Amino acid sequence: MKYFLIITLSILAAISFIACDKDPEDPPDNTITEALAGGDFESWITQTQGEVSFETPSGDWWDGLNYLSVIGGPITATKTTDSHSGNYALKLETKWWGEDLTVPGIMVSGYFNPDLPIGENLIIGKPFTKKPSQLKGYLKYFPADNDTLVIFLALTKYNSTLSRRDTVAKGEYVYCGIINTYTSFSVNIDYIKEENPDSIHLILLSSVSGKEMKGHAGSTLYIDGLSLYYE
Repeated sequence: MKYFLIITLSILAAISFIACDKDPEDPPDNTITEALAGGDFESWITQTQGEVSFETPSGDWWDGLNYLSVIGGPITATKTTDSHSGNYALKLETKWWGEDLTVPGIMVSGYFNPDLPIGENLIIGKPFTKKPSQLKGYLKYFPADNDTLVIFLALTKYNSTLSRRDTVAKGEYVYCGIINTYTSFSVNIDYIKEENPDSIHLILLSSVSGKEMKGHAGSTLYIDGLSLYYE
C-alpha cells in the first residue's frame, strides 16, 4: 500500500512550491474569460467497483484518487452543496489511510486508469492548444496544523525530436491561511517558450506535503468556478 502511494504521488515532486502566497485577489478586468471544462463541478457520476461506490466529476476532464477506495483507501474528493455558484462545488480533504499514511485531497486534469501498473494510474494532462494568461476561480480553505493548499498549472508540448514533454508555461498558487468564505484567486501563467502548447496539466491539492504523504489530515479545500483568462 505504501509503495502504491509513493509512486502515485511522485508526479507532484517536480512542482517548485513557494512558501506561501499573498491573499487571493481578482485578475484585471481587461481580459477575455473562458470557463474551464467541468470547472464548475456541477455534474458528477457514481462509479461502482464490486461493493464500493464513489463519485467523480462527469466527463473526461477531471479525476483524483477516489479509486483507491477499491483497495481500502479514503474518499478524498467529493461534491458539496456548499458552492460559490450553482448547485455544487468540489471539496478536497486530506485523510488518514491506516495509522501512518495520509492521502491528500487531489483533483487533476486527467484520469485514473486502474488497468495500468500500480503507481502509474493517475494520468495528468489533457489536450489543449491555447495560451491563457491566468487561471481564475473561487476557493475556501481550512488547513489543519498550518497546512498549505496548492493550485498548479503547466502547459506543455511534446518534443518528438528528444522524445520528451517540454514545459511551455507554468503557474502556481499556494496559500497557508484560513479562508472562511469563498474568495476569488488567480494564477498568473508565465511563459517559458513562445510556441503553442498541446496539453494542459492542472493540479488542485489540499496539502502541499501530500506529495510526500505528510499532509495534515483534516485540511479541506473548496474549489468552484474555474475559468481561463486571455489578455
